[in-house]
Amino acid sequence: MTRTQSDLQATAIVQFAHALVTAAQDYDLNGRDSTHVLVSLHALIRMLRTADTHGCELPLQLQFSDDWIHHDGKPLVAPSLQAAGLLRDLAARDVAALAFDSELKAEEALRLFDLLLLPQNVEALHRSHREQALQAFGIRNVRLTSRTPADPSDRSASVIEAIDDLHHYQNLAASLQHNHARAHRDQMLAVDQASTAVERVLLRLDTEPSGLLSLAAQDNVDRFTVGHSVRVALLALQVARAAGADRDQLVLVGTAALLHDIGKSKVPQEILFKEGKLDESEWQWMAQHPRLGAHILMEQQDLDPSAIGAAFCHHMQADGAGYPQAAVPVMPSGTSKLVRVCDAFEALTAVRPYKRALAPAEAFAVMHRNPCDFDQRWLRLFVRTLGIFPVGTRVQLDSGALATVIGQTSRIDLPIVRMLTGAGGSEMPLGVPDQITIGTPHAGETRHIHSVQLHDRHVPLPPIEAPLPEVLSQTTHGACLRLDTAPERKD
Repeated sequence: MTRTQSDLQATAIVQFAHALVTAAQDYDLNGRDSTHVLVSLHALIRMLRTADTHGCELPLQLQFSDDWIHHDGKPLVAPSLQAAGLLRDLAARDVAALAFDSELKAEEALRLFDLLLLPQNVEALHRSHREQALQAFGIRNVRLTSRTPADPSDRSASVIEAIDDLHHYQNLAASLQHNHARAHRDQMLAVDQASTAVERVLLRLDTEPSGLLSLAAQDNVDRFTVGHSVRVALLALQVARAAGADRDQLVLVGTAALLHDIGKSKVPQEILFKEGKLDESEWQWMAQHPRLGAHILMEQQDLDPSAIGAAFCHHMQADGAGYPQAAVPVMPSGTSKLVRVCDAFEALTAVRPYKRALAPAEAFAVMHRNPCDFDQRWLRLFVRTLGIFPVGTRVQLDSGALATVIGQTSRIDLPIVRMLTGAGGSEMPLGVPDQITIGTPHAGETRHIHSVQLHDRHVPLPPIEAPLPEVLSQTTHGACLRLDTAPERKD
């Protein structure tokens, strides 16, 4: 299908906003003089050039509220997910909008970031002398718009829920960004901040999980795999709840999953973010991240062993293969086995520069090819908990209507959905229930899922491969799955 000009423009604007958030994260992590910051700023300029090539109106203006990044008054959901720090810095300077001109260069963008992100420059952009500050810093190709007293905002129930979901996701991402930065600088972690963010997410999952989980599928910014780790934590919490974990156990599991890749803070960034295949020496560096993560977490005071075990064991297979090799043979804990399943599923279903995202059914089929790859009890519970269409998945029905999965039934291929549009994308008819179960008669018709939304595209359903059907027919009871915390020594 040929993408329309408007689609290309929309994608270019989102990519530019992503690049802005990524550059701000690199600036915060590495400091202004790092070569990594300059690389990110050059990527930002390339995205601006791409937007110009696709006919986007320049200067390209982004607006900023306390919660979202906007373009043309519409929130850009995906770039906003990891933008909490940037939005906070802009709000402190009363910046409502930035308009980027085509002549912008990386060096000028760096000076702009000095004004926008350095704590000592908060007052430099005060209204009374903003123009003098911009002139002094040589900012000529970016225009700043100040905040004004806002009109009454939309506070409908749906908007409040959307902002609530966004804040929960941003809190998880921000706590992980903060801890990666501290680990990168050999500082003690703020583990309590991560655990508190997990506790708050649990309250949301208890009431209305679909909105929060739907956000997870849209996060494409991945500095230090922050988006990956947030999604792994959300997956682990869903399955641990199905296994019967109590609230204290869930906080431990969520925190362990959130921090499982903390060792990547010690992997050189040119290796961590390399888009091509790693050579042997680079792979050896990357393969050290579980051991490095365990070492970081062992230095933390009063940290539950589950986090250390998940960091060290999440690439160990059920048969003892994988990496790293322990000096003494160990048996991964239940928490580590769960995190391993969630980690692999997220990696398979995520977009990467070197691969396409798999649909959940495709990922499940891959994960069942070798019984030794994963603990089979945890894998079965994982599949049955998520279903072929996990909660939060956006789907298109055979009528052309769009919907979000909000729950599962006894049939993992027949979820409960909330309708977002009517047939063919039209508005929902008044008085028609907006929740239906797929495969059951509704308003005289039986609806089926035609395609799933993977990030920014809809893909037809793939066939479900063997041996997946026979695995899905087996029942796994949570009571037989122990969420123990520490790895056991195998003598």
